[in-house]
Amino acid sequence: MVDVIEGVRYPRMAPIACPLCGRDIAPRRIPAGFGMQTSVAECTECALAYQTPRPTDEASQAYMNWRWSSDGGYVTDTPKKRRSARRKLLHVEAVHPRRGRLLDFGAGSGAFVRACLDHGWRATGVERSESAVARAREYYSVDLEASIPDGLFDVITLWDVVEHLRDPIALLTDLRAHLQSDGVLIMETGNYHNWRRVLEGDQWGLYLLDHHFYFTPDSLRQTVLRAGFSTLELLDVNHVRPPLRRLLTRPGWSVRAWRAYRQARQRWPVHGDINVMIVSVRA
Repeated sequence: MVDVIEGVRYPRMAPIACPLCGRDIAPRRIPAGFGMQTSVAECTECALAYQTPRPTDEASQAYMNWRWSSDGGYVTDTPKKRRSARRKLLHVEAVHPRRGRLLDFGAGSGAFVRACLDHGWRATGVERSESAVARAREYYSVDLEASIPDGLFDVITLWDVVEHLRDPIALLTDLRAHLQSDGVLIMETGNYHNWRRVLEGDQWGLYLLDHHFYFTPDSLRQTVLRAGFSTLELLDVNHVRPPLRRLLTRPGWSVRAWRAYRQARQRWPVHGDINVMIVSVRA
């Protein structure tokens, strides 16, 4: 299996086992967004899906630089992006009301760091993509760091980041060492056990080349416990039902969507209607 990014070929060479239980599980190829592909194995014992063989680190870096340097809504500075960053900060402040030192790991173009700075947080962002770092400086006058700064933080955030990590347990262990004893780590990531994934099947929008893992609340809990944290709480946010207005414009789709919704809620009553979950984690 070979990934092709801007004309450069990146062969996938190293299959991996389930990182939680060590079982070898046969993957299947699934088309991904932007003309790419994924190779996904599903460990039903651990409630975790993951890519194997997965893209090389060079392919992942090239892909992210390509995405961040391209035109389109993914990289532009828009009122919608600024509102989204503010909503994320509201989730943070609901969990940790006292403003303090905040680290945004995988800061992207810096919109969330800018929102934090504007609302009294001492915020720092870490980002690997050179293209994203340039966007952060251009759009938000934010200088992002290449590595985690020294010292302890009251809050550490990972917005749509943990699924990109090659070794989530190792990185989360490192982040825990940079968190105050009464601090909180907040993560946002896709939820593999939800009605949208059931409905869309292989067309699920979160199948992307650089998404190495597809977590559920249970598998994410196992991951953070192995990293040395003590608790994980799924925030009661982002519940979504199929839109009723589609009943008139797309009746066939609506019937399938509501069937998938009911099935997901029966199997996963707490989180079956959450496509993108937000969790808080404490040491």
